[in-house]
Amino acid sequence: MLIAQLADIHLGHRQYGLEERLEDYNRAFLNAVDRLTQLREERGLDTVIISGDFFDTQRPSPSIYITAIRGLTRLREVGIKVIAIRGNHDSSVINSIENPLAVLHQMGLIQYLDNDYVDLGGVRVIGVGTVYTDMQSKLVNSLNALRSNGINIAVIHQYIEGAPYIYPMPNVDVFMINEKPLAQLGIDYFAVGHIHEHGLRHPRINAVYPGSLEVWDAREFEVYEYADGRLRKAKDIDPKGFLLLDVGGNGVKVSSVRLGVSRRLVRVRLRYDEAKPSVVRGDVSYIASNIDQRGSLVILEIEGKVASGYSTRDFNAIELRKLFTKAWVDIRLSLERQVSERPVKVFGGINEIIRQALRSRLGNEELVNTLMDIIERVRVDDEDGALKTLEGVVGVPLRGGKSITDWLGASK
Repeated sequence: MLIAQLADIHLGHRQYGLEERLEDYNRAFLNAVDRLTQLREERGLDTVIISGDFFDTQRPSPSIYITAIRGLTRLREVGIKVIAIRGNHDSSVINSIENPLAVLHQMGLIQYLDNDYVDLGGVRVIGVGTVYTDMQSKLVNSLNALRSNGINIAVIHQYIEGAPYIYPMPNVDVFMINEKPLAQLGIDYFAVGHIHEHGLRHPRINAVYPGSLEVWDAREFEVYEYADGRLRKAKDIDPKGFLLLDVGGNGVKVSSVRLGVSRRLVRVRLRYDEAKPSVVRGDVSYIASNIDQRGSLVILEIEGKVASGYSTRDFNAIELRKLFTKAWVDIRLSLERQVSERPVKVFGGINEIIRQALRSRLGNEELVNTLMDIIERVRVDDEDGALKTLEGVVGVPLRGGKSITDWLGASK
């Protein structure tokens, strides 16, 4: 039996606020559908598992629903069954009843599992939606109660303790499951989601992450370093795709299917011991002449120290951005200047304005740093990470209706 495993599709994700990136995520899903239908013809693929975070939000827009319906309808038409569970983006962990996957289930486009299973011949697929770390015993007990005497595949959307990810996500610890109780279940394979790195394998449990279909983190970009007037490639773009599960008498064997990304995504790092505006401008102009391509997305990270006699205000990110005429470019200035022989790190843009305003009002640098961290987490849609940091500030849990109600009442 051949089963495809996808996860972290995140339909509706508008990376960096760009409409183009939203379309890239739509295109990645539809491209995967094309490959799945091809595998149906070539190798008899008959089932697809989606290990959570099919959607990026609990309330997808009509256009995102249309993309989902378009792809899933095509799979249904060629005879491919789709089984899905909820991830932390698909619905609230506390109130999981209302979620967009339930709509697709009612339409007959997917079989939505939450503390339930479906038997595929001698293979049982058990689905349990995302839980918080402190609720993990509930997940383990559900898997134990639902497993059969045949081959068992558990579909979960969690970080399993011990999986050696490269790029830490802000909420890994919020949705972590301890390795030992899972290993004791005797499950043949864990079809996991939540970590976005393609093909990440757990070293001791038969569990593999397919990763996101599109690049999620800037650290996954193609990376170049600029030094001595030359660009040097430091890293290729990270692979993306899904997994194939060959299920038979010998258990579950996993292989990878690679998919291309929608556009060129590049990070360029520039570091200076003594940055001068004219030199930086010349270097950025050279970089633009080499990588300014239509449709590409470029992040320039300019770091180091400002040369004597110059201010950080002399480095104009808007003017540097104008050196690119084809690509979408984000200039990230992180430069230090010398003030009274003390290095002060200065960041350009709205973040520094907010930081200075908070500093003048609060007079507490530690609290200012904490609030800036919360703001950044909210900006990148890391709601769980923002709440966790805020809980550390106020000293009480803010997730769950009773706890936040009590806190608000006590704070009046």
